[in-house]
Amino acid sequence: MSSTTVRFYPRDAAYKPSNEAVLGLAGEPAILFLTRVDDGSVGVYFAGYTPDALKPATDLTLATVRAEAVRQARILESWQGDTTLPQYAKVRALIARLGRVRGVQQQRVFDRLEELGEAAVPAIIAQMDDRRALRTQAISLVNRAPDAFEGIRHYGPEQVVDGLDAVLNQITGKSFGDIVNGGSDRQRAATVAGWRIYAADLPCTASE
Repeated sequence: MSSTTVRFYPRDAAYKPSNEAVLGLAGEPAILFLTRVDDGSVGVYFAGYTPDALKPATDLTLATVRAEAVRQARILESWQGDTTLPQYAKVRALIARLGRVRGVQQQRVFDRLEELGEAAVPAIIAQMDDRRALRTQAISLVNRAPDAFEGIRHYGPEQVVDGLDAVLNQITGKSFGDIVNGGSDRQRAATVAGWRIYAADLPCTASE
């Protein structure tokens, strides 16, 4: 693109580039890590909830980013679901129930997936790209953030993949998109891709 407008909120916060950093690189070569939102507050924003979403563009940083982009593309090109992953069968059985149950029963499925813990993360990621509609567009998760202002986090996922993204965030604390309340097909595909790359970098040492 020849130009774009990046939306950001002017109040400084630890999860985004500071105003000082943005102004300091005005007119200078810079690398911006961006994400696009297709609904709600539509626009392009700094990605990743981190101040590292903005960096000076040097020969070293440009080479590093390009190499990482190539590495991630190769991971996605060769990616395929691995049925031998720890907890794969348990995860498959639980996910199969989503789209068929509703209300309390649906919430219990998500709770049981969360209870499987980190050992099940690769198996959840391997099966998360499920675009079936949820019968109840709601999920509630305990808010474990140290600075939490509410005890329970409530989301409105529309599809199975949206709810699984919320569960993965709950288990790992990581985020690769914003589809916990639904999103576009493009956003869902990008979020799944982010989780697949994350899984590829995980050591798989747990047993079934």
